[in-house]
Amino acid sequence: MNVRSILSAAVVAVGLATFAHADITGKITYEGKAPAMKKINMQAVPACAAQHPAGVTEETLVVGKNKELANAVVSLKNPPAGGKAPSEAAVLDQKGCQYHPHVLAVMIGQEVKVKNSDPFLHNVHGLPEENPGFNFGQNNVDNGRPIPKMKAAEYFRVKCDVHPWMAAQFAVFNHPYFATTGEDGSFTIKGVPDGTYDITVWQEKLGEQEAGKVTVKGGKGELNFAMKPAEEADARPVNEKVLTLSAKGDTAAETCDCEKAAPPAVAKK
Repeated sequence: MNVRSILSAAVVAVGLATFAHADITGKITYEGKAPAMKKINMQAVPACAAQHPAGVTEETLVVGKNKELANAVVSLKNPPAGGKAPSEAAVLDQKGCQYHPHVLAVMIGQEVKVKNSDPFLHNVHGLPEENPGFNFGQNNVDNGRPIPKMKAAEYFRVKCDVHPWMAAQFAVFNHPYFATTGEDGSFTIKGVPDGTYDITVWQEKLGEQEAGKVTVKGGKGELNFAMKPAEEADARPVNEKVLTLSAKGDTAAETCDCEKAAPPAVAKK
C-alpha cells in the first residue's frame, strides 16, 4: 500500500470515528396555555428580598413567550451500555434565596456539591427515597460541600428548612445520556453512539412523558417535542410519596446538622 492509500484510509477512519458519536439536539415546548406562576413573597426576610427588587416567581412550570419549556429533563429510555459518569462535579448553588439550577440532573456515582453564594444561613434538605438522604446547614458563603453520591435512579425534591419557598429537583440516572432544557427550551445530549433511541421527557409538574424515537446517524440526531398538561398526558406521577411525606413533616432523611446560628426571620405559612 502506497503512502497516498494509507493517508486516504486514515482520513476515512477519522471520518468514521467522528460520526460514531453525536449530539442529540432539539427543543421542548409546552402544549396549551401555561398557568401564571405565583409570586414569591420574600419580604419577611429583607436580605432575600433585597436581591430581587423586581420580584421573583415560582419555577415549577417555566414557559416562555413561544411555549419554550425550561427545566425539563430529556433522557434516553434505552441508553447504550458503557456510559461513564461525568468527571466534573454537579453543583447546586444557593443564591438570592433560591436554588440554582432549579433542576439538577446527575448520574449515579457522579460527585455532587452544594454551594452557598449568600452570606447568611441556608439549609439543604434532600428527600430521596432510593438514595442517601442529606440535610445540613451552610451559615455563610461556602464554595462547595459534597453530598453522598447517588446510588439509584430516581427523581426527588430538595427543600430549605429556613426559607420555605426554596425548592429544587434532582433527576438521577444510571447513564450519562440526559440533558436539562434552558430558558429557550433547547437541550443537547452529548456523545450518543449511532442508533435509534426512545426519548423520555420529565418535568416536575407534568410528570414523565414519552417523546418518541430519535435516530442518531451521520453525526447528528434531533428531536422536538411538546409536553402536554398533566391531566391530558399519560404522565406518571413522580415522587408522590416523598412529597406527601414532606407535607406532613415526616421524612426518612437524616437529622439536620445545621450550624447553630440564628436564622433570619421567615414568612409565616
